[in-house]
Amino acid sequence: MARALLSRFVPAAGAVVALAAGLAVPMQAQAHFVPAPCDFITSGGYVFKDDASMTNFSADGGCKNGAFWGNINVVDHGTPVHLNATQITGYLWDPAVPNARDICGWARVNEDSSYQVQFRIHLVDNGEPGKNDTFGIALDNAYGINGQRFYVISSRKLADGGPGGGNVQLHKSNPSTTAAPGFFSLQEWQMCGDLNMP
Repeated sequence: MARALLSRFVPAAGAVVALAAGLAVPMQAQAHFVPAPCDFITSGGYVFKDDASMTNFSADGGCKNGAFWGNINVVDHGTPVHLNATQITGYLWDPAVPNARDICGWARVNEDSSYQVQFRIHLVDNGEPGKNDTFGIALDNAYGINGQRFYVISSRKLADGGPGGGNVQLHKSNPSTTAAPGFFSLQEWQMCGDLNMP
């Protein structure tokens, strides 16, 4: 896959996300919103994919001092691909699943700062000690992985019936977890492009 196809519009830091020129806005109902009051989520662990290769992850996100905040570090040992967040563009929740959060943004691939992909990480905190928590990730134009436009590790349990281990912690809002007023009216596609929840 040519690098030109993989390099999509990456917004300037702090900018409201828009889709690249020439791409249609996805026609989907808004099911996810920025939580109000905003909070934050932290996680770390590993999962095994269907091919038995391991993926390690650390993913944090939320709102902080009027901006989206967070970081991701994901290593797929089977591909291999290493992702590091360069910008967080969204933090979402679905009122039907109050203990789940999605973190969206852009990440550099394999330490190459000129090569970035859009990501969406889905985390669920199902209580302690974390054995029922889940992690999933979707990437757009993901470095040509499997020759597909989208690369997805669907949500997987971190233990007890699902291969993996680790913990997801959903934290309550505090005085620093403020979001800019405009964040609460952002559409899902503005934060996550056309990536569906993994």
